[in-house]
Amino acid sequence: MAWCYFSIPGNVDFYDGSARQVQVPASVLNMIISRELSASSCRRLLSADGVTSPYLTISPVAGIFPAISVDVRAARDSAPEVAGVSSAAKNLDEYQFLICSLVPSLPDSSPSKLELQKYRIAIFAAFAKLVNILNERQQELGGWIRHARWLIEETSEAYLQAKSDVRLHPARHAEVFDYFGIPEASVNSALRSFYGQ
Repeated sequence: MAWCYFSIPGNVDFYDGSARQVQVPASVLNMIISRELSASSCRRLLSADGVTSPYLTISPVAGIFPAISVDVRAARDSAPEVAGVSSAAKNLDEYQFLICSLVPSLPDSSPSKLELQKYRIAIFAAFAKLVNILNERQQELGGWIRHARWLIEETSEAYLQAKSDVRLHPARHAEVFDYFGIPEASVNSALRSFYGQ
C-alpha cells in the first residue's frame, strides 16, 4: 500500500475478517453522540480532500477512527476507485459540517433535529469504515462509494427539508445504515435517549 502514507493505529476495528457486516459497538455509538454531537464547536473530518489537493487526509476522531492520508494520484494506478472515494468523502464531510452548524438552532423536540443527527452519526460511521477499508481492504472501495452516495443523497434531502420546512420524500436505502455498521433502530433509540424523548 505505497499510496497510503500514514495510518495511526486506532483502538476501534469494525471488521472481523468475514464477509458479514460488523456493527459499530454500542460504546462507540454512544461516544459519537456524547463527544461529537454535543461538542460546542464544529469541525471538519478531512484536513485534505483529495479533490482540490493531491492527498485525501482524514483527521483522527479519538476512540472512533485513526488518521489516514492517501496520495490520490499514486493510488489511482492500483485503486482507480480512490477518486470516487475522495469526492464522496468531501461531500459527506461538508454535510456533517453543515448539519453541525444548523442543529443548535433547532429545538430538541424537532423531528428534523433527530433526523439530521442520525445522518451525522452515519457519516462518522462511514468515515470509520473508510479508514478501515483504506488500511486493509481496498477491494471494497466500490461498495463504500455506492453506499456513501446513497448516504449523501439521503442526507442532502434531510438537510434541505430542515432548512426549508418543505416535506420532501427522499429515496430511502435501508441498507445504508447497516452497511456502515449502525442499525438505524439503534441510532434512533440512542438519539431519543440523548434528547430525553
